Amino acid sequence: MVFVPLPLFATLVLAFVCAHFVMNRDMSARPHQLFAGLMALYAVQSLLVSLRWGYGVEPAAGLMAILAPILPAMAYIAYKTLFGQNGARRLWPLAIIVLNWIVFAAVPDLADAVIIATYLGFGGILLWLFWRGEDQLTLSPIGDGRDILAAMGLTGAALVASGLTDLYVVYDFVSNDGRNAALVLTFAQTALVLVIGVSAVFGQAADADKPAAERAPVPVDQSPPNATDADEDILNRLALLFNRDRLHLTDDLSVRRLSRRLGVSDRQVSQAVNRIKGMSVSQFVNEHRVKEACRLLRETDDTILHVSLASGFATKSNFNREFSRVTGQTPSQWRAATPPPVEG
Repeated sequence: MVFVPLPLFATLVLAFVCAHFVMNRDMSARPHQLFAGLMALYAVQSLLVSLRWGYGVEPAAGLMAILAPILPAMAYIAYKTLFGQNGARRLWPLAIIVLNWIVFAAVPDLADAVIIATYLGFGGILLWLFWRGEDQLTLSPIGDGRDILAAMGLTGAALVASGLTDLYVVYDFVSNDGRNAALVLTFAQTALVLVIGVSAVFGQAADADKPAAERAPVPVDQSPPNATDADEDILNRLALLFNRDRLHLTDDLSVRRLSRRLGVSDRQVSQAVNRIKGMSVSQFVNEHRVKEACRLLRETDDTILHVSLASGFATKSNFNREFSRVTGQTPSQWRAATPPPVEG
């Protein structure tokens, strides 16, 4: 009977997930290209783990060492792209990759320590970005921000866990001649590769298909910290966009699209909403969507699913969660407790 290592199953799963992602996303968007590349790289890494620890193919170890620093850097770059930041500063992870390769070639005894630090470092950064909240994901659809943020946090935790796993393997080689290394790497790395690779499927941008007029450069944020008049102006103009243009009903609305329609920076929009309303942009938009949903529930006989889609929510689960947050009731409970409008 042919032996089929566990990582080989992970490779097949990631290949399928990557193919599905490519077929269902606008691949002209840079974030989508990066997330597809991330899944493909993790599929290759899983295949190399399978060859190295499942079939004893020693040359795979060298390829794993070359690929290893690319993976956490690629994960960071992919998620960071959803923050809508441009410029050469975003490419600093490439220097970390090159540093790993130099150490691997020149001082191989230090290679393990550097790669462990790389995984822990990028994992820690992603966890820090996770705790900062979803308003940073200016290019992602507002309705998907929570899921993308969770995927980013899960990826950060998996990178940290991967670094700790490598640290244990080093310890095992020092104290036990590596007797447990193959088993630990096979199961732990397979699980972590799957977590990171599958989480990448949540990476989504909402800005690639917008007209050129809406893709103009975002003005630099020059507002003072307590610009309350500017904040009020932004909130008033947002209300106009929602009431007149019904922009909040667009299911792929992003913070970046709002900021470009207003001609201000992403940060100004987020700060204005936070300082005046005490909530995130996502919560602010969803409150307006829930208001529209309440109108539809009261004035029509449309199904809950139809109401959720007509109100700008991409999924019914997100609609139910946000509706309950705003009203304290489920949509069905609210409709049952609210009398229909009196016809004149």
